[in-house]
Amino acid sequence: MIDKLKTKLKDILKPDQILDKGIDLRLYDTDATSLFKNKPALVLLPNTTEDVAQIIKAINLINRDYGKEKTCFEKTDEVIKLSFVARGAGTGLSGGAIGDKSSVIISIARLNKIIEIDKINCTAIIETGLVNSALSSETKCDGLHFAPDPSSQDACTIGGNIAENAGGIHCYKHGVTSEQILGLEIVTPEGEIEYLGTMHPLSLGVNQSTLDLAKLFTGSEGTFGIATKAMVKLQSIPEAYLTIQACFDSAVNAARAVSTIIRFGFKPTAIEMIDAGAIEAVNSTYNLGLEKNIQAILLIELDGDNDEVLHEANLIKEILHDESRKFNLLKYTETQDPEERRFLWKVRKGTVAAFGQIAPFWYLYDAVVPRSKIPEAMAAIEEIAKRHKLKLASVCHAADGNLHPNFLYDPSKDPTVIQRIHKASTEVMKLCIELGGVLSGEHGIGIEKQEYMPYMFSEDDLATMLKVRRIFDPQMISNPKKIFPMRICKEF
Repeated sequence: MIDKLKTKLKDILKPDQILDKGIDLRLYDTDATSLFKNKPALVLLPNTTEDVAQIIKAINLINRDYGKEKTCFEKTDEVIKLSFVARGAGTGLSGGAIGDKSSVIISIARLNKIIEIDKINCTAIIETGLVNSALSSETKCDGLHFAPDPSSQDACTIGGNIAENAGGIHCYKHGVTSEQILGLEIVTPEGEIEYLGTMHPLSLGVNQSTLDLAKLFTGSEGTFGIATKAMVKLQSIPEAYLTIQACFDSAVNAARAVSTIIRFGFKPTAIEMIDAGAIEAVNSTYNLGLEKNIQAILLIELDGDNDEVLHEANLIKEILHDESRKFNLLKYTETQDPEERRFLWKVRKGTVAAFGQIAPFWYLYDAVVPRSKIPEAMAAIEEIAKRHKLKLASVCHAADGNLHPNFLYDPSKDPTVIQRIHKASTEVMKLCIELGGVLSGEHGIGIEKQEYMPYMFSEDDLATMLKVRRIFDPQMISNPKKIFPMRICKEF
């Protein structure tokens, strides 16, 4: 089937758009997790939406000609149905953009143009292979920016942000990707070009449906088709920023401080928490001079009108220093100076590089618990790490309870570590659900968490989700074997 597809693709793509050599396929066999690896059958590099549509039509034609009714979920060594997987920059953290021997990777990396910037209406139309930070770099001169800012924003594509409904450090105030998407151009799993939301080319700015299908598509992890263009909101760059770094003697007291700040009605653009393991890593790597009794750090950032920012900062300072609240604040620093802000943020934004000084690999979790449960969750995760003899370092989007524990590891020195990480992962996911949380805040389900879905959803829930998926993708060829447990896929 792959050979037949390659023959058809010769009429659609140029030779340099078709990658089939082993060394090329290995470059696409994993994402940023590095725990999940699987080589695809082909990697294709379309230049236009029309290329994407023609590729998918060719896949459908091969499948129809093959004439089998079996589903792609049956256990067999024979490739019985071709499928496709959209991929941006491969910075995902749940295995969502990984293929297999029956799948074709369709990279959107070359669809990277900014088509239009409307500074009056604060919108932009872009191709989805555009790197996240590139849009804000282009609109900065107009005083505008694209709000979602994942840690990988200098590499990840906006198409990947759409697939995963990405957030970022500053999403608490400004919103995740779904809140910035006005419309989409998509290629359906049948190879048809369709428009969702306000993206219709004949009437831009007018939703063609009473349902906001662009919002439904966002976060579907590539299972509804491939988004090739998007109309996105742009937000004004705030007049002023102020960054607070508050150091505490425990994660419990830092988490209590977060809940108090939010309960008083403040909505900072960011509230990040860093635990003792992460502090140890960045402190030694960057010589930050943090004292050993500091066990947790909050980074709180305010933005907006300068007078308002200064007023809110003074009130937050009073709350944190209020001895009656017993937060045990050890150190408090605030600044509006850009260089000093960057230095304060290094304790958070420098964590990944610092982890690399400790171990060559790390496994980053993504789960959510209620804010009030952050201390309990972090303490329990620390116990799980100790029991499985794993090196733990955690960061947290504390304002919305989004936990990012990291297990640092070196399989060359510890052959059993990956097995222990998988066991610990199961315990972490069960813990977060039991505490009233959810499986993912921004990284998606993908391969990583698909078998955990029954922890949160009943079989009826999962069956209903699959029915919605089949409306978009009746043949289940758009990023198959993701999100849903394989047993559920075969039963429904």
